[in-house]
Amino acid sequence: MDGRTGGRVNDRGELLRELMAVFDELPTALRGAINYAPEALDPKDLAALCRRHGAANVLAMIELKLKRRARSAPGAKTEPKTG
Repeated sequence: MDGRTGGRVNDRGELLRELMAVFDELPTALRGAINYAPEALDPKDLAALCRRHGAANVLAMIELKLKRRARSAPGAKTEPKTG
């Protein structure tokens, strides 16, 4: 791991923007945990909350979307394909 959520996202603002875009679709308990967290959540904490509240699929979808966006950004380096 390299400080990213489950090994993928390390930009808190980017992750939060995407999470808020699907906020109404999140499980009620997860929405409450995000809204009433005593401190600002970093990507690792947000990922842990998503997994704890059965929303790991939401996190995976967001991470995939951000990865695709980064890959298609002008000047972005492409990762070599493996396998």
